[in-house]
Amino acid sequence: MSTFIKKISQKKELFVLVMMLEFLHLSIWFDFGSLISRSLMLSHLGLFLLWQPVWRGDEKLSIKNTALFIIFTLLITYWLNLWLLFAWLILLIGFISGRVTLNRSESTIYIIAIGFLVLELLFGCVPELADIKIEQAYLFKLVLPILPILILIFPADKSESTIQIVDFIHAITASMLTSLVALGSLLNMFLSETSYFVSLTGTSIAIGGFIICISWLLTSQSRFSGITQLWSNYMLNIGTPFEEWLSDLSKINEQDLSPDDFLQKAMEKLVQFLWISGITWKVEKSVQNIGDITNNEIEITHKNFNVCIYTYSAAGVSLKLHSHLLIKLLHNFYQNKQRELELTRQAHLKAIYETGARITHDIKNLLQSLQAITSIVSHDADGSSMIVSQQVLKKQLPHLTQRLQLALDKLQTPQIQDDKEIYLKDWWDDLQKRNSHNKIQFQADIHGDPTIPVDLFDSVIDNLLENVQTKQYNEQDIEITITLACNNNVIIVTVCDSGSMIPDNISRQLLNNPISSDNGLGIGLYQANKHAEIFGYSLKLIINQPERVCFELSSNSDTS
Repeated sequence: MSTFIKKISQKKELFVLVMMLEFLHLSIWFDFGSLISRSLMLSHLGLFLLWQPVWRGDEKLSIKNTALFIIFTLLITYWLNLWLLFAWLILLIGFISGRVTLNRSESTIYIIAIGFLVLELLFGCVPELADIKIEQAYLFKLVLPILPILILIFPADKSESTIQIVDFIHAITASMLTSLVALGSLLNMFLSETSYFVSLTGTSIAIGGFIICISWLLTSQSRFSGITQLWSNYMLNIGTPFEEWLSDLSKINEQDLSPDDFLQKAMEKLVQFLWISGITWKVEKSVQNIGDITNNEIEITHKNFNVCIYTYSAAGVSLKLHSHLLIKLLHNFYQNKQRELELTRQAHLKAIYETGARITHDIKNLLQSLQAITSIVSHDADGSSMIVSQQVLKKQLPHLTQRLQLALDKLQTPQIQDDKEIYLKDWWDDLQKRNSHNKIQFQADIHGDPTIPVDLFDSVIDNLLENVQTKQYNEQDIEITITLACNNNVIIVTVCDSGSMIPDNISRQLLNNPISSDNGLGIGLYQANKHAEIFGYSLKLIINQPERVCFELSSNSDTS
């Protein structure tokens, strides 16, 4: 029951529109001008006030506007006649024709409403106005009420908060053409002394042909390009509900979306314009599209932002200028999203730096303690029982002190990179010795013995092995393979494990952005990747499959 009530509330505007049209039909066809007809017309006008597109639903009417509408309603109800009905139908056709629609479903709804009103005008009002008897009038009396009910079939996607827009030029044009068909049919009937249906058909064909000719003259194929300049200002607004799209764009911008996701949603809104069939856009190396591709293309390039808008028909100069304006505006929003992402990244790195500063303080205290112990062990020779332990401590503590001092130096001066190099074979032998207690398979195909930045290779391998060890807490029996290939100074180190694959949402940003993750992935590899770029190396995730995850550290051909 609640679902049914919810659906009804969503279609409230459609229900009001349908009831407004049905009451109008009853007022025209059931004893027009009688007390019952006037009462039905009064109900119709009340429903029109609820539906009207001039004022928003949440806007308060002023006393002046309220008084004017009451007077207008009383005048129509009291002096209800055929000429007044004719004028009201023409006005309604203009109101509905001028409604700016955002999607094809909404457009179809108002086309049905316009068709209903035009039939009411041509077969309900005009024949009575000219005292013409139509034998098939009862068919229109019975069949026409079915037409508005078809409106309820379509979904109601429009929310109550949507700004309502009326294109008055479009409304006036539709009203004038409808009046021309109605009055032209009467004039043709009296002049040619033919039936009303024949005159109506001839007039409709003549006016339709005239509209087709005008449309052809305004196209690029007609070679009358000067005529299109007369419509330049108006064409900038045809089929482009700019205010609606700008409002939706602002709402999307307020959401917490990545720049690519924001661009996707914005393009989904843009393709809803009635004159756009599809869009293809390229940002950096990413190419995406939405909708259908046609032969009519508007290509727009703005900085590193390339967009192709496909239209159903050939676009004129004015519409192309308008498209450029839309894309430039969208690009500005997109750049703002990129700046937000960069600020977030900088804030994240700042937090990491502050954490490192705190670690520096802790390591400094630990280093001071270790230095004191080393000093005591090195100089205290009393007690024969302490000789063995002193020898051990003399070997271990200075080494540990040296490593802590190096770590402290890196934390205090992170901008200075350690450029110490070592021969590749020496580093490979040392790596195997350090990890001899771990179950790691080592494979090598070495031709030559170039030097490598030892700090870079150690940090990358340590990060990758640490991540695999984190996996081993939840996944048992993970096999690790480290492969080294060297040929003509081209060095490739591959670290593979047989654990689970990295999720797609993490793998896409793993090496390019800091990632907050409980598994420890993200920050270490992000820093390692930046470190590798400084020395001319590249770190990549080359395989990401279940039971097969491989990272590769490789050098350029000119890296020695």
